[in-house]
Amino acid sequence: MDTLTISAVIIAVIVCGGFAALGAWHARRRSTDADDFHVASGSTGTLLTATSLVALLAGTWVLFSPGEMTAYTGIATLIGYAIGMAAVPLTFAFLGPALRKKYPQAPSVGLMARARWGVQAQGMVSVLALVYMAVYLAAELTAIAGAFRVVAGVDPWLTATLVAAATLSYAVWGGLRTTVFTDGVQFWFILPLLILAALGTIAAVGGWDVLQRPIADGPLMNLTSRAGVESGVYLIVAILAANLFDQSVWQRVHASRDATTIRNGFLLAALGIFPVILIAGWFGLWYMGLGLPVEGASTAMFSVIAGRTPSWVALVVLALALVLVMSTLGSLANGMAAIVANDLTGQQPVSDPQRRLKIGRWATVAVAAFAIPVAAFQPSVTYVFLVADLLCATAVVPVFLGLLGLRLSLPGLFAAVGAGAIAGIPTFTRPDFFTPFVDVRPWLGLPTDTNAMLVSFALAFAASGVVALVATAVMPQRPTT
Repeated sequence: MDTLTISAVIIAVIVCGGFAALGAWHARRRSTDADDFHVASGSTGTLLTATSLVALLAGTWVLFSPGEMTAYTGIATLIGYAIGMAAVPLTFAFLGPALRKKYPQAPSVGLMARARWGVQAQGMVSVLALVYMAVYLAAELTAIAGAFRVVAGVDPWLTATLVAAATLSYAVWGGLRTTVFTDGVQFWFILPLLILAALGTIAAVGGWDVLQRPIADGPLMNLTSRAGVESGVYLIVAILAANLFDQSVWQRVHASRDATTIRNGFLLAALGIFPVILIAGWFGLWYMGLGLPVEGASTAMFSVIAGRTPSWVALVVLALALVLVMSTLGSLANGMAAIVANDLTGQQPVSDPQRRLKIGRWATVAVAAFAIPVAAFQPSVTYVFLVADLLCATAVVPVFLGLLGLRLSLPGLFAAVGAGAIAGIPTFTRPDFFTPFVDVRPWLGLPTDTNAMLVSFALAFAASGVVALVATAVMPQRPTT
């Protein structure tokens, strides 16, 4: 192994070991029961809510996806990406208190669906949430493994296994309370390390002008570029739709002390996540300005840094990637474990809390066992995310309209979700991001260069929404709560 590879492995051991020790210290301070492991009701104030949420939302994917999408269609897409991520906490700041008040005994979307429609709806919504979060978790490990492979030549299996083991060592022990605590600490490393990486890159290549001059007058910097605006729009709706099913975000809602804490904490998180996306995505512009091949844009940040900057810049980025993945991985695994435990015990309300805790811990370990081999295979992080986003987009309109009070019956709910799937999934794009499986643009009278993903998401939203409204008019049913 060369010097950079050895240094990268040492950084990984230090960062992973340090946060594993910090998490273990926090976990051992108090015993963990089923509520602490899955919900931690009313345990966080405004600052911890905000910092832990930013750390959760800003996973390792921010070093890949924003740069990749920006390299394809420019700054308008990057701004849309940042708005989409900020829209998540902004939406939860108002939706969270309303649904927490309406369904006080339901700390997940699946349990809210059960309270509203019954067990069948809970099953559908919980499976959808599990699929999305499993994809998210696998994408996180894929991203960190890819970062170490591109920058330092570290085997993906080694990176994925080390990170998963270190994170789960405290997530399995301390549950949600510990992962929220470690997320809050990790937040304070994210933006400083990202800024340091950007400044180090600028200095190494000879200044801001050297990086910006090749793209200054080009299409990538056009704020009104049609391709960029279309990509930005579908990213906003895709990101928001998917995160509404993310149990780890809903856990922050229920862990917050009260409605005011939710509102203020989530609004602060929106301000925190926006610059993270902008800075990370800007590397995609620099990547194209350096004349690098667009097919390699999935690792834009790392390709810009590799070979052009001192080793310390690469090590800073790898340390940042580790902080990002650990801040997200534990929360995702815990959120999935909460869904599994609640669903498995949902048919038995008197189930022993210790059994729920045991189920949750084993489910957390099982999640990592699934994600590690996926990460080693190294699929496209962005495309994997977008597939999961589309699945959520097929259901988000009818589910949340119904939860908020639309008189949508259970058959109407299933019909609406089915319509969204039929309209959106076949029209989704292939992994090249541009060619749809079924091209309906000519049938809709749209130009052939209309963004295919935008069409797919729009059809999923429109079809599910229209069917939900029609079903409500034809066979309405009053909410049960």
